[in-house]
Amino acid sequence: MAYDPIIQAFGESLYWLADITNIWTILIRILLAVLCAGVIGVERSRKRQAAGLRTYVLVCVGAAVVMMLSDFLIMNNPDSDAGRLGAQVVSGIGFLGAGTILVTSKNRIKGLTTAAGLWAAACMGLTIGGGFYTLGIIGSIIILVVLTILPTIEQAFRRKTQYFELHVELDDRSNLKDLVNFLRNINVQITSIEKNPAYIQSGLSVYTMVLNSEEKRDHDTFIETINNLKYVNHCEELK
Repeated sequence: MAYDPIIQAFGESLYWLADITNIWTILIRILLAVLCAGVIGVERSRKRQAAGLRTYVLVCVGAAVVMMLSDFLIMNNPDSDAGRLGAQVVSGIGFLGAGTILVTSKNRIKGLTTAAGLWAAACMGLTIGGGFYTLGIIGSIIILVVLTILPTIEQAFRRKTQYFELHVELDDRSNLKDLVNFLRNINVQITSIEKNPAYIQSGLSVYTMVLNSEEKRDHDTFIETINNLKYVNHCEELK
């Protein structure tokens, strides 16, 4: 029988953690699922995301319970295809994740990271429920690092790119030609322009624009330059 590295490190004194029929094993796996998902959920809650602490904990604990149920069914009927339960969790969590994805009034898709986080939390629950404690703990730490540290690194890379994705509010539709001419004069190529229908009743002409500068520019300074144009009501970079 293969044992988890943590169990092996402590020797036979912890072999009971691999026994799914032991009530303490069940309790420890559920509590570990709560802990791992809770740490991730707190980080999401602090950022006011759609799925927070309770959602992550419920997803992870539910997945852990399903995995323990699979192990129990296999013990009682080795010929059963109980592993299918875990597979259904991995695919089924997509319905919950889809509910966190939305398109904002600025034509931006939000919630993809939250949806991916829920899927990952379900996978951690399956791992812990299956008794692979080491992988569950390491996986949870990696997920937390991705959610907390990588956004800062990602933002640093974006600020150095020559591409800009802007939300631009113009006073009038006719001002679009003026903006296009201005961008061309400062050697900025327009990759795409999309009119935003969400602002039709506002009296403004609103667009989502993807730009490519022929030279490196400070993003904040560039946005400020656009905002200072007399016919621009508001401009911001989409992140």
